[in-house]
Amino acid sequence: MKAKGKKGETKEFVYNKRVIYVGAAIIILILAIVLFFMFYPTQPSEPKAAIIDQLSSSQLSNASRWVNETFVENAKALLYQRFSKVDYYSDNATVEQYSKLASLNYKLIIWRAHSALDPQNYVAICSSEKYVPGKYEQYSSEQLKLCNITGDPVLYFAITPKFVEECMSGRFEDTIIVFMSCNGLNPNYIKTAETFVNNKGVKVFIGWNGWIEKPDNDNAISLLLKYLIEDNRTISEAVERIPQYGLSKLDYYPHTTDVANYHIPNYKQSNVSSGMMFSSAIILRKIKGNTKF
Repeated sequence: MKAKGKKGETKEFVYNKRVIYVGAAIIILILAIVLFFMFYPTQPSEPKAAIIDQLSSSQLSNASRWVNETFVENAKALLYQRFSKVDYYSDNATVEQYSKLASLNYKLIIWRAHSALDPQNYVAICSSEKYVPGKYEQYSSEQLKLCNITGDPVLYFAITPKFVEECMSGRFEDTIIVFMSCNGLNPNYIKTAETFVNNKGVKVFIGWNGWIEKPDNDNAISLLLKYLIEDNRTISEAVERIPQYGLSKLDYYPHTTDVANYHIPNYKQSNVSSGMMFSSAIILRKIKGNTKF
């Protein structure tokens, strides 16, 4: 005679029912994970830094090219104090590569590039690609412009705020962009910085509010990186310590308390994306909470 549990259920029946519940829970968990990775874009687990050195690109005319290997090596050495990986772009600072930047888990981008002022209150950021008629017809005239660099007869493709908003895949998270070009935070051309912050999730956009000479630019940003990384100063402390060059001053956007007091974390301490871990934990908690064994 088989033993019976509550309400006349046999032990065998109860056991089988538990097996079914466990199997169903496992299937739900697998489906939830699959759906999560299908419908939610994920970033690589390792936070990285990047140096976009369009100014050094061999694709530029001699009139536009400004190579400073000392700056690049010093910047890399400082970045490696906080990051396990630092990517470098120069000849490959292309429109296609720009479109991927937000999806590559960069937490700090040093963007050393030419730019062009547009009457629509923004700076267009140059790529290393010379203009070729008919190339990039998939982009509208509001997304991609032509950069005319002073003294250079060659035109280069340049991205706009519309490109950043509509053509960049993924989204930045706690990312600092140090924009090494003139007028990045000129009050009359601030739309590019606003788009990176308000539409693509950049934490802070650091740039000049006016014109800056190339040697002064390199020296100032080398000093800025030392303050931010070696001295572990906040965004506001580091930026405010950079001297003014003529009428141009380094600034940051947005001027919030959170940004002003932000320190660059030591990303070498953990190579796991906290956002991904948090999302997975939510899925597990929900499944556990709704399944009885």
